[in-house]
Amino acid sequence: MHSWKQAVARAFDGAEGYDGAATIQALVAERLARRLEAEPLPPEPRILEIGCGTGLLTAHLRRRLPKGVLVASDLAPAMVQRCRTRLAGTAGLRFVVMDAERPACAPGFDLIASSLAAQWFEDLSGTLAGLAALLAPGGLLAVATLSAGTFAEWRAAHAALGLEAATPVYPSLRDLAALACPGCTLAVSAEPVVEAHADGRAFLGSLRAIGAGTPGASRTLSPGAMRRVLRAFEARGAQVTYEVATLLIRRDPRG
Repeated sequence: MHSWKQAVARAFDGAEGYDGAATIQALVAERLARRLEAEPLPPEPRILEIGCGTGLLTAHLRRRLPKGVLVASDLAPAMVQRCRTRLAGTAGLRFVVMDAERPACAPGFDLIASSLAAQWFEDLSGTLAGLAALLAPGGLLAVATLSAGTFAEWRAAHAALGLEAATPVYPSLRDLAALACPGCTLAVSAEPVVEAHADGRAFLGSLRAIGAGTPGASRTLSPGAMRRVLRAFEARGAQVTYEVATLLIRRDPRG
């Protein structure tokens, strides 16, 4: 595993307060699961979840799709254990520590679902194509991820001071719509979700609490510059937008 991936896994392993801070993650997981209820699936689908975390989406999937096998996977071992603990005694669940960019699974899944994990992929296009290849004919890969409008307010607070935020560069909706998965159709939609914070430090604390403090680049501000950014951010209302993109990738029923 690359050193950056190891850092991501360690950050999520150490996120003991994840559930208490994962307001957006819980909302996005619930919305994705609700959307999947309207999608055609077999009565007992074989399901793979990518980036199960503490089991927010896993619980929704099992409640809405109670039959069939559901394999919950995550890069971070401690997250897999938290998911296992949350859903202890639930029938039809399997758990595996796995890097989605190097999946160790046999093909044949009717549904592969992922909520707010794909933004951590080093090769989004290649990983989605690889996951789509694990689908059974007619199977669905459903991914909720972050797109370019995410953290716009935080980046604007930096830009107003001539600085650059150390947040990841997320793909535009146009770039997401242009992704190629051979033998599949792709539909992309987006919905903004706004989260308000008491102040800038509360925002940064919430990111650390969910293990999302790994920066997109090695840029560190001086304490004075950070204080100025925090004031600018708070002057704009201390809120951040998450632009949540949903990708529905459907394999051709003919295989």
